[in-house]
Amino acid sequence: MAAEPTKHDTLLRQWQMLRLIPRYPAKITAGDICDRLATDGFKVTKRTVERDLASLSEVFPLLSDEREKPFGWSWKKEAVPLDVPSLGNGEALAFKLIEQYLAGLLPHATLAQLAPYFRMAGQRLNTLPKGSSFQAWSDKIRVVQPAQPLLPPKIDARVQQMVSDALLFDRQLVVRYQKRGEDELREYLAHPLALIQRGAITYLVATLFDYADPLLLAMHRIRSADILDERVHRPKDFDIDRYIAKGALGFGDGKLVKLEAIFYEPAAEHLYETPLSEDQVITPVDDTRVRVTATVANTPQLEWWLMGFGDAVEVVKPASLMEGIREMVQNMAAQYQLR
Repeated sequence: MAAEPTKHDTLLRQWQMLRLIPRYPAKITAGDICDRLATDGFKVTKRTVERDLASLSEVFPLLSDEREKPFGWSWKKEAVPLDVPSLGNGEALAFKLIEQYLAGLLPHATLAQLAPYFRMAGQRLNTLPKGSSFQAWSDKIRVVQPAQPLLPPKIDARVQQMVSDALLFDRQLVVRYQKRGEDELREYLAHPLALIQRGAITYLVATLFDYADPLLLAMHRIRSADILDERVHRPKDFDIDRYIAKGALGFGDGKLVKLEAIFYEPAAEHLYETPLSEDQVITPVDDTRVRVTATVANTPQLEWWLMGFGDAVEVVKPASLMEGIREMVQNMAAQYQLR
């Protein structure tokens, strides 16, 4: 028989419940709270959650929407955030940077919970004296992509919410996806595994139906998404870092090759500080050139990167990569040939 929860356990559980309840007009059901509590390590029944909500609503400004079942619970719109009544300067700055740089990668439910703190952070920083170090910090930090800047495509807000919630709670999704260049929507049963942001594009990593190999779905091409009750079938050997390291985001098959290329010295300077791989070796060829060898994923991204150096690099190995670049250069020359 399971041990009875202590007063300490009950207090921690109810405190977490208060943090899970969103601000009106958003709402959350007792069943959803029960699922999220289980994720946080609190094993309780839905009935216990319902009793806790009834008790907490007598003390805190909570609303119960009883117009339809299951009932939805919210904090009153004007309620002050409970657990951070007053942000310090450092905390306000941290929330500001989270909002600025991580909002697209956070679960929708988390963003809803953080929204009051984002507002409080902005208000706190705006009330600091002009010229304050904390106030000026966010104007001194930027993240710049090392490529031609592109405007991010729009992602449907409901799709963003459904996908992030499915990821958070390990639930399957039914998605309707529009491939590039196609008018027809394709319906997939998806098992979401991860979200990855690559430049301006955010991708959902998922397996489809009963297949085991993960695929990339561009979030902005998902036209609709619905969460199912069934849990995700997660491949036992899936690891997001290993998946990325194998070159999946370079849109290749992940096959590793030994790259050998000759660079003019100035073009290779950055590789001394930011190597291509752990086994990279740079050796002199002559006074102006160096030879770079490294084990890398053979992907289109590698080709694009090498092509960006123009005539400052010559690929020696592998032969297939060298021939592919040679053919590309010949086609480019033909396009620009004077007529």
